[in-house]
Amino acid sequence: MIGIKQVAVIAAISLAAAPLWLVGQNAAWAQAALQYRVGDRVAAPIGAQFFDSVIVQVIPNPPSYRVHPLGFLSTADFTANPQMLRAPGSVKTEPVGGIANDPYLLAAQGKKAFHPTMIYPGGYECSALSGGHLEARLLLNFTIVDAERYRDHAGTTGSYRFDAASGTLVFKGGTLDGQRATYTQASDPPTGSQPPSITLAVSGDTCQRRI
Repeated sequence: MIGIKQVAVIAAISLAAAPLWLVGQNAAWAQAALQYRVGDRVAAPIGAQFFDSVIVQVIPNPPSYRVHPLGFLSTADFTANPQMLRAPGSVKTEPVGGIANDPYLLAAQGKKAFHPTMIYPGGYECSALSGGHLEARLLLNFTIVDAERYRDHAGTTGSYRFDAASGTLVFKGGTLDGQRATYTQASDPPTGSQPPSITLAVSGDTCQRRI
C-alpha cells in the first residue's frame, strides 16, 4: 500500500520529468523545423513580395531565422518563421537591391569587394546634414579633372593626391586647399544607388558624383 508520503514523492518526480519531456519534444520539433543553415539562399517575404535572400543566423528558440535580402543594407535584415521562407526559384522574387558592395551579395556572386585605384572623374555635389535634413554646400562643389587635378566651384584648378591603399586624399590649391578626405566607390562601374563619394574629414560634408 502506497502511503501519502510516497504519493507526494511520485507526484514531485512526475512534475519534474514533465518539463524535460516537453523540452525534448520542442527541441526535436525545432530541429525538424529549421531545415536551413547559415549561408543558405532562400526566397524571403517582405510584405506581399519575395526577395532573394540569405540566412545569416539560425535561432533555435523559438525556431526562426535571421534573413538578409541580397543587395540591401544590413538594416533591412529581419527575423522570419520557417513557414515564411521558400526554396530558391520556387517563387518569383523582386530584383536584387542596388548595394553593390553588400558582402552577402558579393559572396553569392563569387566576387570580392571592389577597391578603387583612382578617383572617379566628373562633378561632385556636396551636402551636410543640418537640422535633420541634407543641406547643399554649393561653395564646396568641385570637379575631378583627372588623376591629379581638380577644379573648384569658381573654376580655379588645384591638385590632389590619392592614396588607394587607405582610400584617403589631400587637396592642394583652390577652395579645398589643405582638406583631407576619404573616398568610397562600391563598384566599377559605379551605380546610381551607390555613387562615388568623397567625405571631407574636418567638416564631415559628403560630396557625391551623381551617376
